[in-house]
Amino acid sequence: MLNVAILGHSHDGKTTLAEALLFAAGAVPRLGSTEQGNATLDYEPEEQHRHISVQLAMATVSFAGDQITLIDCPGFQDFEGEALAAVQVADAAVVTVSACSGGVLSVGTKAAWHLLERRGLPRLVVMTKLDKEHSDYGATLRALSEQGTPRPVTLQLPIGVEHEFKGAVDLLSRRGLYFDERGGYEEAAPPAELAEEIEHRRQELVEAICESDDELLEQYLEGVEPEPAELQTALLRATAAARLAPVLLAAPARALGARRVLEALGAFLPRTQPAADSANPCLFVFKTVADSFGKVSYFRVVSGTLRADAHLVNARNGHEERVARPLRPRGKALEPVTEVHQGEIGAAAKLLHTATGDTLGPKGCQAAAPIEFPRASYTMAIRPRNKGDEEKVHAGLTHLLEEDPTLSLEQEPSTRETLLHGLGDVHLEVTLEKLRRKAQVEAVLATPQVPYRESIHGAARQQHRYKKQSGGAGLFGDCTIEIEPLPRGSGFTFEDKIVGGAIPQPFRLSVEKGVRQALEQGVLAGFPLSDIKVTLVDGSTHPVDGKDIAFQLAGAMAMREAVERAGPYLLEPVMEVEVTVPQNQMGDVIGHLNSRRGHIAGMVLAAEGFENISAQVPLAEMYHFPIELRALTQGRGHYTMRFSHFEEIPTQVAQPIIEAHRSTVHARESATA
Repeated sequence: MLNVAILGHSHDGKTTLAEALLFAAGAVPRLGSTEQGNATLDYEPEEQHRHISVQLAMATVSFAGDQITLIDCPGFQDFEGEALAAVQVADAAVVTVSACSGGVLSVGTKAAWHLLERRGLPRLVVMTKLDKEHSDYGATLRALSEQGTPRPVTLQLPIGVEHEFKGAVDLLSRRGLYFDERGGYEEAAPPAELAEEIEHRRQELVEAICESDDELLEQYLEGVEPEPAELQTALLRATAAARLAPVLLAAPARALGARRVLEALGAFLPRTQPAADSANPCLFVFKTVADSFGKVSYFRVVSGTLRADAHLVNARNGHEERVARPLRPRGKALEPVTEVHQGEIGAAAKLLHTATGDTLGPKGCQAAAPIEFPRASYTMAIRPRNKGDEEKVHAGLTHLLEEDPTLSLEQEPSTRETLLHGLGDVHLEVTLEKLRRKAQVEAVLATPQVPYRESIHGAARQQHRYKKQSGGAGLFGDCTIEIEPLPRGSGFTFEDKIVGGAIPQPFRLSVEKGVRQALEQGVLAGFPLSDIKVTLVDGSTHPVDGKDIAFQLAGAMAMREAVERAGPYLLEPVMEVEVTVPQNQMGDVIGHLNSRRGHIAGMVLAAEGFENISAQVPLAEMYHFPIELRALTQGRGHYTMRFSHFEEIPTQVAQPIIEAHRSTVHARESATA
């Protein structure tokens, strides 16, 4: 049995290759197409109309006595979390590389390569689109050779170029493989004009294999070429150890080369060795799909065999779960099976207390290492399109958060907005589409309000007396407060220095309550005040008219008036930003950060050809940075950010914010007048 993750850049043919493999193995009666929207593995409406994968999908096939589960992964970077989940349960991977890339590897290809490198997973490379205009086998192979470890080695030489592509020469055997559109091939002599290149490419392949094996290298240096069977065995060992990465050729949109890829999966990739049967299965859940009707949990059996009516314990929370019947995924379909063995991938419905990343097994079983999902880097405010749909939107988002751990929700207290965090604009747009389809409710996204703060430069003393008489009992409250600034980040302090009974104790608490209300409402632009100490120093009361509400109002009025006299100013959140960019685009990105009021803190060498830029940038300038960075670096840059501190806003930036607030208040007052 073998679990294979299919990775690569978006539109390089991952899903198309998976469909061709299913077709060639006889698992589906026709060749599915992403363009026509009938692919087995791109079944969600969001995928069909965008023509990109937005979630991992699986199908298990039987081929040559072997069981292979294909895990098709999105290539678009907004859905990176899906690829990380797939790699966590895969034994090996296939990386697709378009032959039409102009001799430059796409960002998604490099990202997949580095992900597999971190996991130490063996891989095959399938060069796709060899039948397309401008395909270039040689240039693509040269670009692959720059990837380093594992070293890519081509097993095939194309027969025919572009629209004339019709097969490949197997370099180890020197056989010609002529592909057909049923996924198969016939063997025949290769074209005579390729004889010289066949020998040249074959020598490169043999040398690479021998260099990976000390015994074969010694034999080769003595002038004796190893037998093909010895080379095949050595190539299997080197591929399993992630020292070599065999490269095969295909045109998957027409199923050309699909059967040979299936054969290579069996020949060169290591698989799980079944252990002795166990009545105590242990499962690792790597994917959850949830909606209003329930959820499906996808898992890999870490040990043992899962059978129907299994009672397992969640290692994270201790809850018992019952797997009524194990299922096997095939795209959208879930096929009931009697058992799922160690190393295999299955699914279970209606697990009530289980989430992605959980381990299920016998009581006391050890939890598996969690999936390290990427941190959210893009944020938008979300609200229902129609008033009154708040609860439906929240319930729908709760289900979507269950199935996508790279999404998160936050209620921003100062702006009272609901913030949706994800990995990019497309990620959040797809989330809205799923919300509409699964929860039958529409929501809209908007640029979030910046959670500004207000503070003061100086100190002030202010007395305010609130007095109201309207026949009968009146209202009376009188207080004097002193305010002063505190160091940045100190928050708020209230001190009661009333001596004697100038204000009774209950009314002192009323003054503090009024002061805190004024703090939340702000003075300049309606944002909370912070880093202020308030001291209650004096006041008076009335034996009859002294009331709680009067002292609250007196405290709030005194606070506002004191702040206005103490030099109020606006603060903005500043973020610590780390940007990784190609070296040749570093200047553009630094210039862009500078134009966004950023302060560059430093630059260090990252991975080969990349630089890390450290900067502090106001949050107000970062909301659209993911889209801008993608445009500046052609999708090759990425970044992380975290809150650093609050900083005073320059006057020229603060003034429009203050004026906008005043206009809003004026419009509101005019509407209620």
